[in-house]
Amino acid sequence: MENTILFGNGINRLKPDNISWTNLLDNLKESRVFDNDNLPNTMIYERIILEKPIGHKEIKFDEYVAKSKIADLMKDTATNEVYQDLYQLNVENYLTTNYDYAFIDSIKDLEEVNLPIFEYSSEDVYSIRRLKRISNKKEHKKHFWQIHGEIRKPATIMLGLDHYCGEIGKIDSYIKGRYKHNKGKETVIEKSLEEKLKNKRFSETSWIDLFFNSNIHIIGFSFDYAEIDLWWIINKRARMKRSEHGALINNEITFYCDEINPYLKGVLNSMDIKVEIIPSTTGTDKYLNYYKDLKNILAEKTKA
Repeated sequence: MENTILFGNGINRLKPDNISWTNLLDNLKESRVFDNDNLPNTMIYERIILEKPIGHKEIKFDEYVAKSKIADLMKDTATNEVYQDLYQLNVENYLTTNYDYAFIDSIKDLEEVNLPIFEYSSEDVYSIRRLKRISNKKEHKKHFWQIHGEIRKPATIMLGLDHYCGEIGKIDSYIKGRYKHNKGKETVIEKSLEEKLKNKRFSETSWIDLFFNSNIHIIGFSFDYAEIDLWWIINKRARMKRSEHGALINNEITFYCDEINPYLKGVLNSMDIKVEIIPSTTGTDKYLNYYKDLKNILAEKTKA
């Protein structure tokens, strides 16, 4: 079975100059300062957009300005050796909720990677098929999916509640076999996930399939409750495993962290997500050392 790594902003935060979510959202507020308290990022973002002084008749134009600012704030996200370590694992698929290109920029320095890296997606807003195939001298399959959009296309940046819910609609259509997209001049309708599982044939059209046909390792990701698209998918998978088709789903999903709220752990376990706690050390390099330890654990788990 193939292996997939899903990573969030945790690895980027190893470099102190990379912008944090708190600072990014505060930048978007401009002069309209308010306390975030425990609000999820989706709600903070929606308040920022809805309270923004009206500049256009359509809110989508004002929102595009905000997303362009996000893209500008993230354009200089630094590279990281941890991404090179992850790339060199026996892993076929990399998923990220990050909008930046730190992963891609980091692996470009590796001699085995062939350039340029080509994109395979015609999506203007959503990111069901936002794939970059990484050609390499070892001829290994390496697919990179930016599932929440990318800064080169600001309209695809997924942060607000409206965008998240629209994405869930697309995911639901994909799973039910109603999702349509163009391939050249041809309109393709994806087969339902149930049919794919029965026939053991997947099209590699979307990262969604990977939650059902690959072993997923989740790292550098807080699994905030605002990530409703991913919560929806793992909940759907858990429910399908309790149905008549449950025996067809044989992959494992593991969430790695150095500590976890017991309530979050309970919910993840109920949705058939394994939680593996890897304690961090102390000192200024504790998180870098944590990812080095995690790399060794993943190397053992994914070895051919």
